[in-house]
Amino acid sequence: MIENENNLEQQLQGQIPEYVEEAPEAPEAPKPAEEQKPKKIHVDDIHLPSMGPRIDKDAEDKFNQEHHISRLGESIFKNAEIRDGWMDVDRQYLGERDVFYPEDWQFKIRPATVEAIRNWSTIDDENANSVDRVFNEILKSCFAIQTSTGPLPWYNINAWDRFFFILLIREYTFINGDSKIEYSEDCPNCDNPVTFTLTSGNLLFDMPDPDVMPMYNRSKRIWEIDPEEYGLPMQGVITLWLPTLEKDINIRQWLATRYQEKPDRNFDPVLIRFLPWFLPKISKDDTIAQRQIREFKRKFDSWDIDTFKFMDDVITNIIVTPDTKLIQKCPTCGEEVTSLIRFPDGPSSLFAMESKFKKFGKK
Repeated sequence: MIENENNLEQQLQGQIPEYVEEAPEAPEAPKPAEEQKPKKIHVDDIHLPSMGPRIDKDAEDKFNQEHHISRLGESIFKNAEIRDGWMDVDRQYLGERDVFYPEDWQFKIRPATVEAIRNWSTIDDENANSVDRVFNEILKSCFAIQTSTGPLPWYNINAWDRFFFILLIREYTFINGDSKIEYSEDCPNCDNPVTFTLTSGNLLFDMPDPDVMPMYNRSKRIWEIDPEEYGLPMQGVITLWLPTLEKDINIRQWLATRYQEKPDRNFDPVLIRFLPWFLPKISKDDTIAQRQIREFKRKFDSWDIDTFKFMDDVITNIIVTPDTKLIQKCPTCGEEVTSLIRFPDGPSSLFAMESKFKKFGKK
């Protein structure tokens, strides 16, 4: 796998030309939005947010036997006796989002390890980078992807599914139902308290409209859109790639490097929003990533107003957006009540173990 990644990095480097004319250090505002100056933002402010057939049975059984894996059934709580091993995730848990992964992909999780929970205890709830780092460490150690051609790295999932898989791992770690994340809101209809429980199954997502889904190619994980069908005089089909967690990580690393070089640098959040859709891969090598992003910026700056508005409309309509709310029916009057997702004790409480011994001290 490491050799394949190195080859891919070399291919990327070969595909990116050297430019005689050096691009400016600070990104400029895109032409379509010249009337609005880019908002000055800190790198911590960037938040890059039907069941298919199983993989080949013989290959899956061999993989499961070698890695001591047991299948996760309809209910995650039916398998308490095998909580130490890897388990298959039933893809029905993804709901409509399942379509954004090839049919031969199988996801596997295991409970958070002691090491992962130790790392979790170092989270600074007020620091987005700290939360991101530990979230990714949990996935790195407790999440796996198996395909008909072999395993894939954990960061190939779509960026919008990261928190879903984090919660799923949490539920398997605390499989007996302990350490729930609960809070209450008063029902606006009858004023009685309504309890909200944060689980993977309670998360809501805003999905693309059904009328645009035929433009999505599931096997390639790309969108293919012909602008001429919408009256835009652009030649050729536009190809857009899904924003994966790998691209999210590498964009944030690129932003952090630029920020370290020049702390007062301006980043254009509009360009950052478009970036993961227009590149199939963003290199973890800073030099290559810099060239990739400069090349995209030149293309981005060349758009006229009509092109920008069309592409902005496309991204808005194909992105899967995690909802920030939970919905629960009031047990007293039956009214549907909504509440913002929140962590009563901060993100650091997600993997906090409930101790069975008497607490030492009051802190």
